[in-house]
This record gives sequence, C-alpha cells and structure tokens, in this order.
Amino acid sequence: MFGWGKKKSPWDQYAQNLYGGLVEHNEFGDMTALSLRIPTSLHHAYQNKILLQREMICFVALMQAAYPGTVLHSVMPVYGELVVRKAAERGLQLSRDQLAEASIRDAEAMFSEPYLWSQRWLAEFRSDPEDTFMVALFADHCLKLFSAYKSGIENTSPK
Repeated sequence: MFGWGKKKSPWDQYAQNLYGGLVEHNEFGDMTALSLRIPTSLHHAYQNKILLQREMICFVALMQAAYPGTVLHSVMPVYGELVVRKAAERGLQLSRDQLAEASIRDAEAMFSEPYLWSQRWLAEFRSDPEDTFMVALFADHCLKLFSAYKSGIENTSPK
C-alpha cells in the first residue's frame, strides 16, 4: 500500500516537531560558513554537514532524555527514522542503528576532546590549521547547541 489515509501516530508528530523546531529552524544562531571564513566554493558542503551535525546532536540529546516508559522513549526510534529518511533524500544512505552509533561516537568525541573534535570536523573546509580561535569557537558553539537541544527536549516533554 502507499500509506494514503494512514494516520500518523502522536510519536510521528512529536518527532517532526522536534526536527522542525530544533534542527530545521535553528534558532540558536548556527555558525555560518561565512562566520567561519569557509571558502564560498565549500558553503554547500558545509551546509549539508552542519545539518547532519544538528540532526545527530538532537538525536543524542533525545536519547539522553528518553527514559524507558516515557513518551520520549517512544519518540526516539521515530525521530531516528525521520533523520534516516531526510538523510536519504540528501543522498546519504544509513540505517537508524548506524545513525545512532555514529551520533553517540561523535558526541563522545565532542565532549571528551572538543577542540580536537572541532579541528577534525572543520578540516575539510579550512586551510589554516593555525586559526585556533575559530576552532575553539565552533567547539563551544556545538557544545552549547547540544545543551540547548537537551534542555529544550527535557523542558517541553509531555509528562
């Protein structure tokens, strides 16, 4: 069947609201390619990568807030599938489990060594390894983004 007339579950809507409110419409002042002094020819690649980064950060924040038996625990796999579908639309093929594993590994690296994580993350876009200020600024931004996502998820979760 084509899914016509198929009613969405409340988990689908909640996952879509998380994605739309946090990832798509990033109100937390995402660092732009221009602010990071990334060459114009790499702006599109940066936009794709930072979108995936926001998706992954949101997924890990959701995982941390999703205790068994809570609404968020039911939303978590639905959100993962949503990200997998959106990534597939951009040409990135991965399973929900691969997304979860990659997201967790990435967050662990970001928290354990933020500067080195940021330096590796930005390496493909920058030719100046001595620009330590931008690397540190990007690391700080992503850590704050995670904190904002996690707080937003926890504070708006239905009880």
